[in-house]
Amino acid sequence: MANISRSPISGRSWLRGLIGLALGALFFWLALRQTSWTQVQTILSQAENQWLVIAMGFYAANIVVRVVRWRSLLWDIKPLSFRSVGIVLVVGYAMNNILPARLGELFRANFAGRRYRLSRLAIAGSIVVERVLDGLILVLCLILGQLFITQKTVLLSSLTTAGGMLFSGIFLILWVSSRSSQKNLTIPLLPLTFTKKIQGFCTGLAGLRGMRLAEVTALSLMVWLLEGMAQWSVLKAIGLSLNWQQMLSVLGLVNLSTLIPSAPGFVGTYQYAYALAVGLFGYPSAEGVAAATAAQVFLLGGLTLVGIGLYFYLNLLKPRVNLPKQ
Repeated sequence: MANISRSPISGRSWLRGLIGLALGALFFWLALRQTSWTQVQTILSQAENQWLVIAMGFYAANIVVRVVRWRSLLWDIKPLSFRSVGIVLVVGYAMNNILPARLGELFRANFAGRRYRLSRLAIAGSIVVERVLDGLILVLCLILGQLFITQKTVLLSSLTTAGGMLFSGIFLILWVSSRSSQKNLTIPLLPLTFTKKIQGFCTGLAGLRGMRLAEVTALSLMVWLLEGMAQWSVLKAIGLSLNWQQMLSVLGLVNLSTLIPSAPGFVGTYQYAYALAVGLFGYPSAEGVAAATAAQVFLLGGLTLVGIGLYFYLNLLKPRVNLPKQ
């Protein structure tokens, strides 16, 4: 039986959450400075529902590919079925949308560790690999997208440079560390228990070795192609028709904004990033805020409902959970 009374979120995590809420409120205010919520509501009321349904279809396909990718990253820790990985990923993503400051990542590692008796540090390592690969692809989108923007902004250029340096540096460190998991790791002057924790984390970096890296990179590209199609469909629903060159900048800018500690569902940062992104192509802030809100309600909201439903079913309605056969 899963113990739902234990929570991985405590101590400093609560401070991080409060900071996220404050930043979310700040960015929401910034997004609405040049528009009004009434204008946003008007745009949303005129949205084309068929495009929102199409967006949800692309987003569902995106989640399926994410499950396949994470299953590949977890394979060297413990081979799990698609269903087993899917349950944890959907629940973890749902918690990420509910909890501020991306604390759902901690929940996902803890939930998977308890449910399938895995090392939480190893799972955390696989999640870090997942996020770093995402970051590198989004930075690449920004770099390519800027080739088609006539009026470049200092903010966009700075974000691209900083993101490129950050994710490239982290990737290099992780890639080197992934080799340490293949041999006994010894670190002078550090306690043995701490060394074992580092070794456990490095076990989760196996996805950065050999052909597994090529596989998860290809899956990551597919993830962001489907994510881009989902976001393009949301924009189409509110009357914006962007070409693929413009979508590169929108995809990179909007999704890198989710790395900023923010309110649940990325409220505030999502609105600000969408408004800034569509503004690069001459569209008003109200349409960007409307697109962000539609994406949060129909894409993130739908995933959150499914994830929360799964969590309560597994922990309350079905107290005894056996590990599915592989």
